[in-house]
Amino acid sequence: MNSCFVNYRTGDGEHVATLIDRELSRHFGEEEVFRASKSIPSGADFERELRRAAGDCEVLLAVIGPGWVHAEVDGGRALDDPRDWIRQEIVTAFASGATVIPVLVENTPRIKAADLPDDLVPLARCQYRRYRHRTNESDIAELVEAVEIASAELEKKAARRAELAAEPEAESPNTGNTMRDVHGYAVQAREHTVNGVAGVGGDVGTIITGSTGTVNSGTVHNGSAPDGTVHNGTGDINQNSPTHHGTGDQIIGDRERRRGR
Repeated sequence: MNSCFVNYRTGDGEHVATLIDRELSRHFGEEEVFRASKSIPSGADFERELRRAAGDCEVLLAVIGPGWVHAEVDGGRALDDPRDWIRQEIVTAFASGATVIPVLVENTPRIKAADLPDDLVPLARCQYRRYRHRTNESDIAELVEAVEIASAELEKKAARRAELAAEPEAESPNTGNTMRDVHGYAVQAREHTVNGVAGVGGDVGTIITGSTGTVNSGTVHNGSAPDGTVHNGTGDINQNSPTHHGTGDQIIGDRERRRGR
């Protein structure tokens, strides 16, 4: 269901209708705002879609430019034709009990009842909002507020969207990189196998790997390696490099290739 319907006449304020659609969609959500050229899928029955959206909306914004009242179609005034879609959409919204808000573009004068067909006369009594290019930000803000006042449900949805946007993103469960700058081969993990040393688990401290040599440091348990020595527990594994005590970081390479921490 689209809670808000943007009604406009092509050639008379459609650029304002597009802007209103964009700002309302940003505030309330894309799915809450209906604008015909955007919301009707290709191949859909547009007459049915227009009637459905106009009849289901809670708020209809009628964008009215300077040529709205006297626009002509097929040699006659468009508003005098009962088949005119701009007229039909507004009449349908009135019949459904929706709030209709006229949006007057720039210096467009307020609509007079005498200029309207009988079924559109209520439009002349509706409190309007104005959109001006020079004050567009404040005018749009007032329009959003007017829509929220007209629809308590939309106001709740907007508040919920704001809450979700303010929530911090969940931290990634993946292991973060605490290795800083490393030159050469590096593996950061809680289970590591390298050069025949397998099953290194738990808080292993620092793994340093370079050329083949004796693996020893900390408690020695279980398993086997090419030289018969394996580390499986806590402490550091050092291979051809001085011992470095850290927080689980891996420092790779010879002494001169390591950076100070």
